[in-house]
Formats: sequence, C-alpha cells, structure tokens
Amino acid sequence: MKSSFILKILRYALLIFITLFFLFPIYWMFITAFKPSKYWFTWPPTLIPWPFTLESFLGGGGVYTTASLAGILPYLRNSIVVSLSSSTITIIISTLAAYSISRFRTGGLNFVNWILSTRMLPPIAVGIPIYVIFYQLGILNTWLALILVYTVFTSSLGTWVLISFFNKIPKELDEAAYIDGCSPFKAFLKIILPVSLSGIVSVFILSLMFSWSEFLFALLLTFDEKAQTLPVYIGRYITGFQIAWGPISAAGIIAMLPVTIFSFITLRYLIVGLTMGAVKG
Repeated sequence: MKSSFILKILRYALLIFITLFFLFPIYWMFITAFKPSKYWFTWPPTLIPWPFTLESFLGGGGVYTTASLAGILPYLRNSIVVSLSSSTITIIISTLAAYSISRFRTGGLNFVNWILSTRMLPPIAVGIPIYVIFYQLGILNTWLALILVYTVFTSSLGTWVLISFFNKIPKELDEAAYIDGCSPFKAFLKIILPVSLSGIVSVFILSLMFSWSEFLFALLLTFDEKAQTLPVYIGRYITGFQIAWGPISAAGIIAMLPVTIFSFITLRYLIVGLTMGAVKG
C-alpha cells in the first residue's frame, strides 16, 4: 500500500517535471516579449518581466529591429488565407480518397504504400523543381502557389489517417444505405461523413498546423508581404550579427495564438479522431 502510494507520487512528480520542461520555452518567449531590450541578456536571468513594457509589440527597442502589430497584419492575413484554404482542400481530397480506398480497395495495397512514401520525401529535395514549375506557370509570390504545395504534402497524411478511421466504421452502415436506395456517393455524404466528423476535424487541425508553421516553401516561393506568411516574417528578426529577441518573441506570440486557440476548441475531436484512426482495422 505504501509502496504504491510512493510510486504514484513519483509518477505525478515526473509528469509535472516533463510538463514544466516542455512549457518553459513558451513561458520564456512570453516574458521576453514584455521585457525592455536592455533586459534581454541580464544575468542572472529574470523570470518575471519587470519593468513591464509593450515596446516589442508597438515599436521601440533601441538599436534592435522591432515588430509592430501594423507590420505583421498582412502576413497574418496571408497565413490565415493559405492555411484555411489548403486545409479545406486537403479535407475534400483526403476524405474522398480514403473512403474509396477503404471501401472499394482503390489502387490496392501498393497505392497506400505510395501515399505513405510521399511523407518520407524531404521537402527541400523538390524545392527547386517546384520553383521552376511555378515560375513557368507565373504563380510565384501568390497564395495559389503555397496552397497547392501545402495541399500536396498534407493530403497524403490526411488520406492515411482517414483510411484507418473509415476502416473502423462498419460496412453494414453503407449496405443499409444501399438497401434504402442510396448511391455510394450519397451514402458517403448522408451516413459516413457525419459519423467520421471527429476524424475529419483531426486531419483538418493537423493540416492547419503544418500550413501555418511551414517555412521553407513560404520563403522560396514568395517575395514580399503580398503572399509571405508569418514564419517568413518572424525570420526577418534573425540576422548574421544579432537576434531581436523581444520582437521575435512578440511576433511568435501573435503567430501562436490563433492556431493554439483553435486547437483547444477542437481538442475533443482531435483526440477522438487520432485515437480511432491510429489503430489499423
């Protein structure tokens, strides 16, 4: 009895330590964003931002390049448009492809393996070919360029997750719909789609997170605030001689909040969807 109680205490202590260990960088980013520039490198470091300032958000900060809400808004807009668009298209492609593979074995097992193999391809390996193709098409520095690239890379993951998820849904539901006069596509829309909502939402969240935080293609395929996203904007505060820690932390907070809030709102769907889709049926 006593040993089990001690093990329980140790288990909770370990969980608390691991949680604090992974949350500390986020906390440090928050306090750095509210520190004056002369306190960014103080020793010993201060764990509470005092004196408290908003200069990293609103301008100022001495010799350091600074972020401002007005300057970040175009990049925030681009991130929202590109992420939501690519995630929505990913959902449409992934649900149709996964349902077809799960129910009708489209393409066979090798096709599924090919889908998984695309996740192993390093994005940097196709960066130059994609740049050349988009240059010839005349869509560089546009939302369309990023939406197309992100959709290609997220659709494979979404299809893989949803295949396992659809395999968990009894085929008797489809057969009952056929008996009632539904076509396969109508059965998918009326019966299977509502049942698989949690899996679809989880894929949407994963796609949104990838599109929101992707840096390589956003840097390679865009040139200015017309299409550049938040990761590229944040990267401007890193130079060869200095890093503007306050502004980069302020911009990081602004970039992190929308997707974090959305993830917390849909957390229940994410957990259920990934749990059901993680086990092969």
